[in-house]
Amino acid sequence: MNKTVRKIFDILNWMAIIGLLLVYLASQVDPQDFWPIAFFGLSYKFWLGLNVLLLSIWILLKRKRWIYNALVIAAGFQFIAREVQFNNKVEDTPDFKVCSFNTNVQKVYNEGNTSDEIDYYLNANDVDVGVMIEWLNKKGSISSENYPFQQFVRLNAEQNRYDYGLKLVSKYPIINWEKVRFNHFTNNMSVVFDIEIKGEIIRFIATHLQSNNLSSKDYHTMLNVEAGEEYQDYAKNIMSRIKSAVQVRSNQVKTLLETIEESPYPVIILGDFNDTPQSYAYQQLRSGRKDAFVERGSGWGATYLKPFPLLRIDYILYDNDFSCVDYNSTNEIVSDHKLIEATFKIN
Repeated sequence: MNKTVRKIFDILNWMAIIGLLLVYLASQVDPQDFWPIAFFGLSYKFWLGLNVLLLSIWILLKRKRWIYNALVIAAGFQFIAREVQFNNKVEDTPDFKVCSFNTNVQKVYNEGNTSDEIDYYLNANDVDVGVMIEWLNKKGSISSENYPFQQFVRLNAEQNRYDYGLKLVSKYPIINWEKVRFNHFTNNMSVVFDIEIKGEIIRFIATHLQSNNLSSKDYHTMLNVEAGEEYQDYAKNIMSRIKSAVQVRSNQVKTLLETIEESPYPVIILGDFNDTPQSYAYQQLRSGRKDAFVERGSGWGATYLKPFPLLRIDYILYDNDFSCVDYNSTNEIVSDHKLIEATFKIN
């Protein structure tokens, strides 16, 4: 390796190390205070992959600098554990099973209506409490025979064409429900449901946090637009959307934390956070709680499937009043998200 190439690799190596350290910091910094750091939380896999690649190169070249990459990777082991797990199911008698699924409006506008598939899956897999996000209520239903307790919550107060919103179905009584009031207009929502399960009232917080408003088309355009003024304009537009999204999510999380703090019942938070496990939003909501995937998941944790199955943005978090017996995810129902489910025992 000549001097020039070595210098380039040295610079790249320090960039990779600093980038991964900033990822770790992103989970602790409120985007309201410094929003650019949120980009590092969103790009964790890039920085981790770059460090792994450079570590491999240094080992092959028998250079001791691999130690630096190894140390920075090891320092963030908890973040790796949020992405991939090797747990086994606990052999215990569970009390209830919950699931969360962003239905992508039941694919009504694309592959066809998946409402019947969702209904079949819930019953066949003995789900006790199911949350369906991005649900078109006029385009589908869940069997009331299998799920006698159901509540649809419209996104906006005014009735829209298809009744777009969030639907919860349960085999157990819904004692109370209330929409979480965010202090700004948003196309996303969170709802509190109090459900009595085997004599215990449990507060479920079904949540769909602010989207980054990026589509597969955006990713494709970024990769194919030639460098120049058009690329810069497009990049600025995307950064502006992400800035807005991470700051709105920060506000939403603060409102949710206030709601959780006031809860007289043990809490389970489930839904689509639209953010990674390295984010400030996830870190705040998980604080004092456990993550069902981390505790009982197995394999690659990604839940968002487009443009590639890389991002984990759907979660089931729970208080210490419960023990997670099992966790699974599936993409057998067509959507841009996986359905996630967890089985619990009441402590």
